[in-house]
Amino acid sequence: MKDIQSRREIAQVVDSFYAKAMEDEQIGYLFQGVDLMNHLPVIYDFWENILFRTGAYKGGMMYKHLRLHAQKPLKLEHFQRWLELFTQTIDAHYAGPNAQAMKQFAYTIANTIYNRVSQHNPLPLAVRDG
Repeated sequence: MKDIQSRREIAQVVDSFYAKAMEDEQIGYLFQGVDLMNHLPVIYDFWENILFRTGAYKGGMMYKHLRLHAQKPLKLEHFQRWLELFTQTIDAHYAGPNAQAMKQFAYTIANTIYNRVSQHNPLPLAVRDG
């Protein structure tokens, strides 16, 4: 099995993951209402920037998840399932340093988001009041 070496390969992982995640009994409902066709290129940018330091991603990843949490509370088991599906997807297609790095970054990101959303008032006042 080869390693992740391009945006095309990142897209394969992300697309395969979302195909599973959207149908998943535990986390699928979290993706309802997400405009995936517009969101996927942003996710590709995000992972491409993380793995290859392209500078392609300019979004507010934390803000988007805080807004989601305000609408559909995110729990520890959601993050655990996300990580399980994401790492399974990577392992099904790729192996190597970049694949391993992508899994490690996913773990770190999931922990960071979970720690933020599990705080008492994780949203800035402007978001809560608006």
